[in-house]
Amino acid sequence: MTPNLQFLEIEHKFVIEADLDIRPLLDDLHQRQPEKFIQTDVQDTYFLVETPPQAVYRHRIDSYLQQLTVKSLGTDTEVRLEVNLDLDRTKGNQIEVIRAFLAPLGVLWQGTLRKEVQAFYFADVEVVHYKAHYLDRVIDCLEIEARQAPSIEGAQKILADWEKLLGLDPTKRSHASLLELLVVPTLPQALQEKVRRL
Repeated sequence: MTPNLQFLEIEHKFVIEADLDIRPLLDDLHQRQPEKFIQTDVQDTYFLVETPPQAVYRHRIDSYLQQLTVKSLGTDTEVRLEVNLDLDRTKGNQIEVIRAFLAPLGVLWQGTLRKEVQAFYFADVEVVHYKAHYLDRVIDCLEIEARQAPSIEGAQKILADWEKLLGLDPTKRSHASLLELLVVPTLPQALQEKVRRL
């Protein structure tokens, strides 16, 4: 990727309705012979902090990786900042270190989501299906993220091509982040308003 895209995530998210059978689409992805396929359970702990107010931090741990990520917040998740720091998995779950690291930034809220993930990696795209759980809430999503694109426009074309290939209607994609869809409705009203102003 070119340096200006190195720290950008360019993706589209689709919320899967409860009455929709996603299995034919997942079977289609398997038949396309991805370079790599991963199925795992993920634990994502998010942190909303006072400073900087336009970002959310995430600690991710699963059987493949452990990362601390900063993501920008905004009105559309198609193109946003995403910087990942890989953490040493041999040292076990480093969530306590992350909490201590972020404490000086003024943690307003933290919460953990659990996800059942299936990820398909192709040369130009990563397609991820997951079921995310937070408290008693569950959401089923499909995300398409461009990989190795030469530009934002090139990444958007990759997304459009794959949406067409998979029979997805681009007008039905979600413009909200997973945090906004699953977690924000459970937060106290004052914190909801603060997040929505970001």
